[in-house]
Amino acid sequence: MKNEFKLNVDAKLENLSQIADFVTESARKFDLDEKSVFQLQLATDEVASNIILHGYTHDTGQIHLSCWREDQKIKIQIEDRGEPFDPLLVDTPNLNTSLEERSPGGLGIHFLKTLTSSVDYEFKNGKNRLTISKDLTKEE
Repeated sequence: MKNEFKLNVDAKLENLSQIADFVTESARKFDLDEKSVFQLQLATDEVASNIILHGYTHDTGQIHLSCWREDQKIKIQIEDRGEPFDPLLVDTPNLNTSLEERSPGGLGIHFLKTLTSSVDYEFKNGKNRLTISKDLTKEE
């Protein structure tokens, strides 16, 4: 049986601090180093913010989070019933161009991929399901 922590919140900006606390506390229970805890918290905040601001365009809904350890990784799964959106299909922005020349969007997804070890997405049964993982390492 795996240890798994869960949180369900309304998709509202005022709940971002509750989500951040959940990620931080859950990841620490699995002995993730502090730098990685912070990176995982930032990545989850980016995903949750996008769900709140862009996923529920016509109404509000819920965000469901789960955190568990699988082998040498900490995994966080984020589910919502907002508009389907696969962040893995977004092109990586060209960071060598100026902001004026760059197409809008994509920086948050780049940020997400940089901060985590892996990102997986699926849309199934009316739900977006994004799973991010972080390698379990010890701070040096």
